[in-house]
Amino acid sequence: MIVAVVTPFQASGAVDFGALSDYLKLLSDAGVGTILVNGTTGEFASLTFGERRAVIEHCRRVWTGTLIAHVGATAAAEAIEAARHAEEYADMLAVICPFFFAAAPEAGIEQFFEKVLAGSVKPWLLYNFPRHTGNPLGASMVARLAEKFPQLHGVKDSGKDLALARQYKVRCPRLSVYVGDDRIPARLDELGLDGVVTGAGGPVAELPVAITAAADRGESAGARSWQRVFDDYSDTRKAMALSDIGFAKAAVGARLPGFPPHVRAPLIAADEAQLHDIRQYMHAGALPAIEAIGRSI
Repeated sequence: MIVAVVTPFQASGAVDFGALSDYLKLLSDAGVGTILVNGTTGEFASLTFGERRAVIEHCRRVWTGTLIAHVGATAAAEAIEAARHAEEYADMLAVICPFFFAAAPEAGIEQFFEKVLAGSVKPWLLYNFPRHTGNPLGASMVARLAEKFPQLHGVKDSGKDLALARQYKVRCPRLSVYVGDDRIPARLDELGLDGVVTGAGGPVAELPVAITAAADRGESAGARSWQRVFDDYSDTRKAMALSDIGFAKAAVGARLPGFPPHVRAPLIAADEAQLHDIRQYMHAGALPAIEAIGRSI
C-alpha cells in the first residue's frame, strides 16, 4: 500500500515543510511503508521544479521508508533533468505520460518514455492517468518498454480500468501493477494485482494498511469489514463539491490541528462549512474506526 503525499502550503502559498514533516510522521505511525511524492495528490503540476526538488530532498531527510519520486513533465528533457536529481534521493522513480497533447500517437508516447527511462538505472513506474493526460498507456506499449528496459518495475494505474490493469500483468507478468482505486484493496488477490496507491485515503491510512494486512494473512472477512469503513470514507469524500486534494488536506487537519487546508489555483480549498463537515465526519466516523484498528492489533 502506497500513499501519494499531499504538499501542504502556508497561507502565503509557500510549501509548509513543517506540516509536511508532521504528515509524514502520521503516515509512518499508521504503518505506511512507501510514499509517493510530487504526484497528482501532491499538486506537482502547480509546483515549480525547484519546489519539487526541495520536496524530494525534505522527504528523504524525514522519511525512513521507501520513497517514490514522480518526475513527470511535458518536455522529455525536463523529466530527464528531474530524474537525475531525484535518483540521488528516491528509491524509485515514476513518470506520467506527457499531459498536454491529448490523443497523441502511441509511437510518440513510447519515444518519450524511451528517452526518459534510458537515463537512469533506478526502478521505474509508468504512471497511467488518462483522465488528466488524454492518453491511456496501452498494454502492448508497456510490455515493449518492459522488454527494452529491465529497470521498469511496474505501472501506477489511476485509470480505473481494471481490464487494462490486468492486461499489464498478462502482457508482462514480471511487472507490478499498483492501482489508484480506494475501493479495491480487499480485492487485490482476486484481481491478480499487486497493490494500491491512495492519495485521498492518506488521512485515514490505517484503514488501507489494515485491509491489505488482513488480505495478506488470508483474513478475507476482516479485509472486507475494514473495506466497508474505507468505502464509507470514500462515499463521504465523493459527496462533497470539493477536489480529492482539498478534502484530503481538510481531513488531515482533523487529525493534526493547524495542518493547513490551502491548495494552489486552479484548485479551491475547503470553505469553513466544508471544513466543519469534514472534521465532524472524521471525529464521528473515521477516527473511531481507526481507534478500533489500534485496539485489535
